[in-house]
Amino acid sequence: MAGGAVIENLIQILFFLVGAWYAPSPSSYMEFEMISCRDETKGLSGEWIHRDSCHQIEELSEFTPSSFDLREIVFIAKMPHARDGIELEYSPWFQFLLGVLQIEVEYSEHFKYVPHAQIELEVRMGYREHASKKNDWKELATSNVTRILECTIAEEDKKDGGTYNCDMLDLFELGSSSYPFYLVNIRIPIDQHACQYNPKNPNCQIGKLSGLRLIEIHQNGGFTLVWLWTKTLMTPIVGACLWWYYNRINQLARNPLLLERAILYLGLSLAILDFPIEWISLTHRLPFLLLVSDLRQGLFYTVLFSFWLIFAGEHLIDDTTRNNINSYRFNLSFIIIASGALLIYDLIERGVQLYDPFYSVWSSPTGSQIAYVAIFISAICTVAYFGFLLFKIVRVWTTIKHKRSAQLYQTSENRRLKVESVIYRFKFLMLFTVLCAGFTILAYFMKQYGEAQLHGDEARSGFLTGSTSAFFTGTFGMCNIYVLILLAMYAPSHKHYRGATQLIDENDDEIIDDPSNQHTESNAMTTFLKPSTD
Repeated sequence: MAGGAVIENLIQILFFLVGAWYAPSPSSYMEFEMISCRDETKGLSGEWIHRDSCHQIEELSEFTPSSFDLREIVFIAKMPHARDGIELEYSPWFQFLLGVLQIEVEYSEHFKYVPHAQIELEVRMGYREHASKKNDWKELATSNVTRILECTIAEEDKKDGGTYNCDMLDLFELGSSSYPFYLVNIRIPIDQHACQYNPKNPNCQIGKLSGLRLIEIHQNGGFTLVWLWTKTLMTPIVGACLWWYYNRINQLARNPLLLERAILYLGLSLAILDFPIEWISLTHRLPFLLLVSDLRQGLFYTVLFSFWLIFAGEHLIDDTTRNNINSYRFNLSFIIIASGALLIYDLIERGVQLYDPFYSVWSSPTGSQIAYVAIFISAICTVAYFGFLLFKIVRVWTTIKHKRSAQLYQTSENRRLKVESVIYRFKFLMLFTVLCAGFTILAYFMKQYGEAQLHGDEARSGFLTGSTSAFFTGTFGMCNIYVLILLAMYAPSHKHYRGATQLIDENDDEIIDDPSNQHTESNAMTTFLKPSTD
């Protein structure tokens, strides 16, 4: 067992080192200062505005429009930009593209900013392929986007030339990086005549705009390479162990125990999570890949959290309700409610973005309420779940300690050594469970917080744009090692026990010697410590 623990630790360290040495940070960003151009057709011509067709406005504050409708001003950005005279391009290895918008507002006594101002954007996004001509842009998506502009300004900056500090606005999110070049055209339709009659109309209270800045974030291709090869390496290993485990429990004459079935489902969910479907996205456009990834991850977490409850409950030796899924209905309800709430949120957000990449559930009061309710419900259920899980783990630990001290040393030396071995392995697995739970939860919240940073004011310096690759690859390796250990330790341990048809109490030395008993680590743990029926 000590040798196995050493091997497990070495493999775990290897996963961390791969992430630290070979994988770059998970995400990178590019920043674009959008060029303001004049379009006399006000967008009615349907033509794309790009650098070669742009009648650039040098100073936006000094520009005099030809009418009350400011649609003749269009902000453009070509992504990616050139670097050192070389035209860069996006790659399918980037997996996703996320865009956030920085609105630059100057202080003005005439055009005043009003807190919580509603801003409306007319956005067009086009793409160009390698075989296309330089300015042959095809439309990818177009939409009218409404956001709430939140800005603050210091008292000493409330003078001409002073600038507001405005929150970032979500602009778009693409679930794949299928094209090498993209073009964004943004118009801010301000009807000055209409604003005089109703100042609360969209864009009437956003103040004096001085420019727009677009920040694009994508997954690093190097991180994608390391991540995909890690998943590709683990998929056949997990698949083979899962098939071996399934054959072992399928050869038994009795029905599988609840714990054995739970481990089987856990291994299956891990195999689904590990399967490197992302390889297909390198040659085919899969805009639904982000949604699929979220669903796979959600499935694994749901099964993993359910397993931890069953794992702890099935080791409560004196609990007569063991091996019955109905006895866990109340506990599992917390997981089902939390997973369901997050599933609804994700389906709304990612689902709509499949055909409208500019959609954000936070852009409307109703959507925001739904999102807040879903997150609040899932947070409450998660706290209740982990409180109950900790309670069960403490109960298991206390029960085994009492049973061990009361009965273990009343038996023969041979039996004592065998029981000590089982207890040692159980303690090791329980400690590994707690460690895996801690890292899994930490990785999940780091990922969620990191994604929130990408959508907020910390897009340039968030977790996912920092050096966190080692942590994510290490946690991924830990989850895989943990499940593989479970499959190995809880599989029926001897082929000649496959004929056993029932679980019977094992007394004295018959625990080891009686071939009529089927041995798995789970029933060995419980039957070793049952009180004698003599």
